[in-house]
Amino acid sequence: MRIHQLVIMAIAVPLTLTACNQQQAPVASEAAADAPEMPPKEAGPTAKAPSEYGIGTVFVGNLTVNGETRINTDTMVQKIERDGRTLDVYEHSAASSDPGGACDGETHVLWDSQTQNWAGCMADGEVLGESQPYTARFEWPLQVGNTWRTQPRWVDHVLHPDWSGEYWAEYKVLAYEEVSVPAGRYMAFKVGTTGTEYNDWHETTWYSPQVGAVVKAAWGRTEDNGYGPLEGSWELLSVEFK
Repeated sequence: MRIHQLVIMAIAVPLTLTACNQQQAPVASEAAADAPEMPPKEAGPTAKAPSEYGIGTVFVGNLTVNGETRINTDTMVQKIERDGRTLDVYEHSAASSDPGGACDGETHVLWDSQTQNWAGCMADGEVLGESQPYTARFEWPLQVGNTWRTQPRWVDHVLHPDWSGEYWAEYKVLAYEEVSVPAGRYMAFKVGTTGTEYNDWHETTWYSPQVGAVVKAAWGRTEDNGYGPLEGSWELLSVEFK
């Protein structure tokens, strides 16, 4: 997949010049005492990673791919160990559409249990494509202004195995804002890509601490991406945790 001091030197003033000064500068402690007290910096809200979801958890949402919308139900059916980590396996109510992509026709999706980051897609029990260890759209805790870089290895098992390799993407917590979805109105952390290796794909995700889950997401590939253009989005209709 194609995915991008100042050193200030203090110069000692000769003693002969300081002797000519009529008035000495206040010592540091006096200057500090005279300085106005600054208000503490507002840290703002933060969000820890949600507790691990249990087998039987169900997410229902409106899934839109290239303008076509349908209701999709994702049910966690098992947890598996892969590459030294625990993954949640969700089964789709209907095969997912990813025109031109390695995950086209997927029936199951893999998410890292602890971080809720995307790890791969499956069909007929076989992994179609995966990010090793995962694509870090979330780096916890979330707080507005936080930034990070993820650099996993993408592995295409079906279409273009020769495209497999490392790629990077940079993310930022862009805002803490109210978002409206069919399930309701929630305050959510808006997390999005600020740069990718070839600037040919993007994603934005809204995570709500109130719900303890993602409530909205949008993603896309440009015409410059080898898999071809795509626009997708998802909005929460309901969730049942186990």
